[in-house]
Amino acid sequence: MPEPLRVRLVDIARVAGVHLSTVSLALRNSPRLPEATKASIRKIAEKLGYQEDPLLRALASYRDRHRRQANPPTIAYLTQWPTPIAQAPHHRLFLEGARARAAELGFKLEVFSLSDPSMTAKRLGRVLETRMIEGILLSSFYKGAPELDLNWARFCAVRIEMQPAAPAFSTVAVNHAQAIRDAVTHVLRRGYKRPGFMIGDDWSRLVNDEWEMGFTWAQMALDPADRIPIFRFIKSTNGTIRRHRFPKWYGTHKPDVILAPHGVAEERFKDEGLTYPQDVSLVDPFLEGPIEGIAGIVHPLRQVGAAAVGLLGGMLFQHQHGVPPAPMFSYVDGWWVDGASCPAR
Repeated sequence: MPEPLRVRLVDIARVAGVHLSTVSLALRNSPRLPEATKASIRKIAEKLGYQEDPLLRALASYRDRHRRQANPPTIAYLTQWPTPIAQAPHHRLFLEGARARAAELGFKLEVFSLSDPSMTAKRLGRVLETRMIEGILLSSFYKGAPELDLNWARFCAVRIEMQPAAPAFSTVAVNHAQAIRDAVTHVLRRGYKRPGFMIGDDWSRLVNDEWEMGFTWAQMALDPADRIPIFRFIKSTNGTIRRHRFPKWYGTHKPDVILAPHGVAEERFKDEGLTYPQDVSLVDPFLEGPIEGIAGIVHPLRQVGAAAVGLLGGMLFQHQHGVPPAPMFSYVDGWWVDGASCPAR
């Protein structure tokens, strides 16, 4: 028996009484059509038994890549950071990785900053819609940032790290909890008994307290008497260090190794006349890259930015607009590097 004829887009268009391009947009869930129109056309397609041809989809993808090379579509890199993102520690590497991956996939990346007083959410929405920008990367927002009032049904969006908290989009992030657990595991293997952890007052809150949870989890392997409370370093309103807090914490708990950003630790060590590793060893669990003499965890921040663009590119290809009902989280692990700051005991 001859195989039944495949239902074509033109067949759906004829039954629905619309143009062929309208059917194509509806089946790709394009935000350019009303939801009622898309639902009606999809219902007709299902009734007729329409099935997408994977070979035709591959051909369309091939043609789309060539069109992007000639006229690359723009991805909006949306940030709240007050200083130029290219100068911000850590955050600049997210941007570098995202920009490089966007170019590989045939996209152009453009930074939009909400720290500019003239760039309101309303104005941003108009700019993006006028320029037909559908893809948004949300990166480098503060904890407690207000929910962005955009017409999200028109956009595909992915977060780098975990702010803003709402709307909850699919996210690519550093594996913060695993990083601090790995750091503690390595110092214990080197013979240390009392690791202390120093972290910025708001750092853990920015990542849903994963740093704090990871350290608390890692401490379960210690004798209860060796579990030292976390030291949260704070800067005063004029930006100077509150120098009276560290001596009390250090003198009370006497850690034999401190896990902290090496620059912050060195400032406080200098005040107290401490040297590492002679007086106390030092591990930096926040490294952007290997630093001679410093042991710690290196985070592949460029890879995080690149992975976020890859995820967003797939969503754009599949026309996955709007806030997802079940957002996906992808974590990128860092790795340990040895250094003279933390020798074996």
